[in-house]
This record gives sequence, structure tokens and C-alpha cells, in this order.
Amino acid sequence: MQRYKYFTICILQHIKFMLYMCKDEWFLIVNPTSGSFSGKRKWKQIAAAFSAKNIPFTHQFTNKPQHEYELVQYALQKGYRKFVSIGGDGTLHHIVNSLMQQTEVSLENIKLGVIPLGTGNDWVKTYQIPTQIDQAVQIIKDAHVIFQDIGKMILTTTNTTIFFTNVAGLGFDGYVVKQNERLKFLGAASFLISAVIGLIRYKPTQFTIESSTKKLTSKSLLTVVGICKFSGGGMQLTKNVDSIDGLFDISVAKNFTFWQLVKNLPKLFTGSIVAHSQVETFKTSYITVSAPKSTYIQTDGELVGIGGFSAEIVPKKMPFVVPS
Repeated sequence: MQRYKYFTICILQHIKFMLYMCKDEWFLIVNPTSGSFSGKRKWKQIAAAFSAKNIPFTHQFTNKPQHEYELVQYALQKGYRKFVSIGGDGTLHHIVNSLMQQTEVSLENIKLGVIPLGTGNDWVKTYQIPTQIDQAVQIIKDAHVIFQDIGKMILTTTNTTIFFTNVAGLGFDGYVVKQNERLKFLGAASFLISAVIGLIRYKPTQFTIESSTKKLTSKSLLTVVGICKFSGGGMQLTKNVDSIDGLFDISVAKNFTFWQLVKNLPKLFTGSIVAHSQVETFKTSYITVSAPKSTYIQTDGELVGIGGFSAEIVPKKMPFVVPS
């Protein structure tokens, strides 16, 4: 009886300790350089919006590339379980990768919200999260959560594992991301300018694609692996996207000529490009793409490698705060 009582007291103390450790505050990770330094310029407005809505928070600014990884680990160890990504798609990409790689906390106990301040802001477009700060903060306050699919990619050349939230691909879109790295200071227009440069310089490349539903080899402008709908500053390259269906939406744009590309450039942004006879679309839970080592690979608008990759879907994994 005495042993049972002691055991019960230990369990209650442990529960009390865990409740104490799990802070109710939101941990805001702010990239001050996102969107031509709009993170730095708008921080006071963001902090005021959280305070006005009585949302308890603490924050940290990133001060070096991929600093998000360290900040997430620090916050988890301090008991934070609610995060807000304040920046662009790259900031969100690094936070998601850090959460996916950690083993300290079950993702079922995590919440991740987004206030978009980046150049492209592509992930938020799928969920119609507004760029207006007050409205975006209200979504954080409402805290409606969905568990979204996540992509797990392994790069062929380095055997590196990378997780992605939105869209991955290689070929033309990877080349656009590469060009955009040096043009981000131009803001949202940088993606369009990078796309035009890609039209002039990029040549279709031979890809071999294998999936759970299809195998093909073709000269290809690009291969896109989509979870959400938008990429490249608003381009819509996937068809019938559902971010929680446990399947990738694949689009393979085949051997376009230069003039075909010029003619169809607007269709990249309206989504009608997927109806073109040179574009093949299908769904799959797994895909492998073999390509020359000169081919650029992007995930969530971040240049991550060259060559080919394999990718599998991790269904309903990441708890995002989105409009209800």
C-alpha cells in the first residue's frame, strides 16, 4: 500500500513538472531579412498586434543562415510547444525541418503558425493566410490546427535527407530559384525576372521518373512534386492538389521549345499549364527522379542540391495553424 502511494505521488509530480515545462506562450522566430528586410521593419507592428490580442509570446531573431534549427531546439528544451514562423517560405522550411528532425517532443503536441513576410509567400497562398499582419495574428489566436502531409526527400548525390512543406522540383523551377538567390532584393518581381532569365538560358534535360504508379523517360523542362498549390512566387504547376490526401501531385513538363515556353509563360501562373499536351500529371506516394548532376533541385523555394532524388510522403504529419 505504501509503495503504491509513493508510486502515485511520483506520477503526479511528473505530470505537474511536465505541465510546468510546457509553456503556454508562443515562440516567435523572426527572420529580419525576409521580404527585403520587412521582418525588421515590421517587427514593432507584429509585437503590438500580439499584445493587443492578449496573446502571450516571446521571440528570437535569426542572425545567421539556418539559425532556425538552433532556435527551435532551444525553445523545445525550454518547454515551448507553440511556434510562429515570421518570414518567408525559407524560414518556414527550416523550422519544419528542425521540428521533423527532433525526437524530444511528439508533433501532436506542437502548433506552428505563420505570419508571411517573404518574397514569394507561396505556402500561405494555399490556405489563404493573409499578408495583413493583424489578420494573420488573429489566425494565430484562433489556433485552428490541421495536420498536413510532409515530403521526405533524399538527394542522390549526397544521401542527404530534406523535408519539404510546399513544393519540390528540379529542372526549370530549380534554375529559377538559383537565379532568384541574387535577385531577392527586387522583392516579388524577382521571381518573374528569374523566370524570364530561365526561359532564355535553360534547356530541357533527360529525366527518368519512377513512382508507385508510373515510369517514364523523357526530355523534360521540369518535374514538380507538389503537396500544396503554389511555388516560384505564385506559379501553379500542379493539378488537383490536396495537402492532406497522403499523395504527391506530380507534374512533368516535357520537351518545350523556347517559343512554346514564351507563349505559355502566363499559364504557369494561372495553373492552366497542366492542361498542355506536353505536361503529364499523376498522383503517387513515392517518386524517384534520375537527372544529370547539372540539374538544380529546390524544395520550398530553397536550393538544396543538384542531380536526382527520391521522395516519399509522410501523411498528416505537421500541425499547422490555418484559417478555420
